[in-house]
Amino acid sequence: MERTIFIVDDEPTFRALVDATLSRDYHTKLFAEANSLLKCLEREEPDLILTDYSMPDMDGIELIERVKAKRPHIPIIMLTNYGSVDAAVRALKAGAFHFLEKTTAGGVSSANFTILKELIARALETSTYKHEAESLREELKKLKSIEIIGESAPIKAVKQTLLRLATLDSTVLLIGETGTGKNLAAEFIHQSSRRSSGKFIEINCAALPETLLEAELFGYEKGAFTDAKTSRKGLFELAHNGTIFLDEIDAASPSVQAKLLSVLETKRIRRIGGNDVIPIDARLICATNANLPKKVAEKEFREDLFYRIAVMTVEMPPLRSLGNDVILLAEHFAERFAREMDKVVGGLTHEAKEKLLSHSWRGNVRELRNVIERAIAFTPETEPIIAENLVFPTRHAAPSHAPADDSTHFTIPIGKTLEEIKIAYVQEILRRHGDNFTKASSILGISQKSLWELRKKYELT
Repeated sequence: MERTIFIVDDEPTFRALVDATLSRDYHTKLFAEANSLLKCLEREEPDLILTDYSMPDMDGIELIERVKAKRPHIPIIMLTNYGSVDAAVRALKAGAFHFLEKTTAGGVSSANFTILKELIARALETSTYKHEAESLREELKKLKSIEIIGESAPIKAVKQTLLRLATLDSTVLLIGETGTGKNLAAEFIHQSSRRSSGKFIEINCAALPETLLEAELFGYEKGAFTDAKTSRKGLFELAHNGTIFLDEIDAASPSVQAKLLSVLETKRIRRIGGNDVIPIDARLICATNANLPKKVAEKEFREDLFYRIAVMTVEMPPLRSLGNDVILLAEHFAERFAREMDKVVGGLTHEAKEKLLSHSWRGNVRELRNVIERAIAFTPETEPIIAENLVFPTRHAAPSHAPADDSTHFTIPIGKTLEEIKIAYVQEILRRHGDNFTKASSILGISQKSLWELRKKYELT
């Protein structure tokens, strides 16, 4: 397809000379003044604009600025008799692709057409690459689009609420049991919002010790602590114009809670070891499976921060309340894992569906996903998933002999393996101190991150 070039220059001789040179390879359109070009730009869009610097109605810099305000993707090359470093810098800052000085030959102004042709070819090639890259980004965005699957009344209500919240910029608190898809909901809000072109950054507050979490969120300056060899931006800075998602917000220490409150109130952060106040523009979404009002009452979570993060609260429904959505989700995961394993499976048998519907799903969607992944791995090619291949995780309930209120005793029946004893003990500590993750990890003698990983691995509650 023939490319179109708009040429604007107030010198008729030079305009004709450029037209004669370029019209052999491109479709050219000539203008004697910048305003005429701008009017034509409202009806027609060229592939490139070639403009003079000095014109009677407006100079080339102003023309570049006005074109870029409406059509930022159109490459512009500026030509002038009045070449200078200052003019070149101004043109490039305004958005010009390049700047080329005219020369004088036999009293007639002319450009170095060999260089000009090379610049035009390079500008058009760069523009094509940018257009293709933008198309790929859009396609990738569609592929990565977050989908909340389900047709039940609770899921439809949640989707409607999330879409409504996406039009706002308020802080959101997602609550619900572990495995109900709070991180999925947070990303759904982000992708449906005006911030979708920005970054979505997720961090689990229970997975990091206090000092490391603080450094991750707010960044630090070189020399702020022993291992700070260089300065580093925090996640709030990296999420500028995007969204930051803090999962298990209840695990944040009092120090981090205080800083989060300051960020929400001032929209500014200060890096660890730094003096400069840095403005940030990131939407905050938080999530928890804990009872935050209870933690506030027990002085384990700041009341003022709770009210700031709970401006909009959404409760994610447990899987057991979604009825036949369990089957829809199972089929979705089956298709996904079959594709990843390069297999073809024949859906779910009636008995398999009945087994899924009768299960209590204490681990919710996360548990269902793991069950289906294992089932796909053990299902022969082209055959359906049968009930026998749906294996549910063993529940490690707290020992029945352990007194509920006795914090000094823990008993377990003889005959258990060391692994089972370890899991049962971790479960018991979580049962007693699950609202205080720091205390629970301290009793167990492991880091909060290790405890979080154990809880996730064994689906402990």
